[in-house]
Amino acid sequence: MKKIICLLAVVLMIASVVYAAPKIKITAKDLPSLKGTWEGILSFGAMEQGTSPVKLEILNDTVPVRAKLTITKVPDQLAQRLAITTGAGGQVVMESDEGALTTAGTIMFTGPQKNFLELTKTGDKKIGLWYYWMGLKGDADLKKK
Repeated sequence: MKKIICLLAVVLMIASVVYAAPKIKITAKDLPSLKGTWEGILSFGAMEQGTSPVKLEILNDTVPVRAKLTITKVPDQLAQRLAITTGAGGQVVMESDEGALTTAGTIMFTGPQKNFLELTKTGDKKIGLWYYWMGLKGDADLKKK
């Protein structure tokens, strides 16, 4: 059984490299085009096996980058496990004004307890998002509205 799980993990890792979206480095010149509202579906990772609609608002076009992340329909069990308070409809809103451009060409938002959210440009009017938050790892593909 362990061999099957290991083999499956290796196959998934190879597939993720092969099918990974191309990454385009983000520079300070790109920030004006990134400002605005982005929407998509957020994955809660392999262990949680769930998704929710997500909206990312990039509020300015200079460093440090300010952003507001709104996740709707967060499952009650997940919210309880992570000790987060949800609003109407399971909505969670997080804001940061500390987004930094990285040497890898991404925008990185960091928080307490080594939590982070990273943005990567994957195409014209498309960004990829991935995060680590309180032990939860997930991602999202967002399109500009």
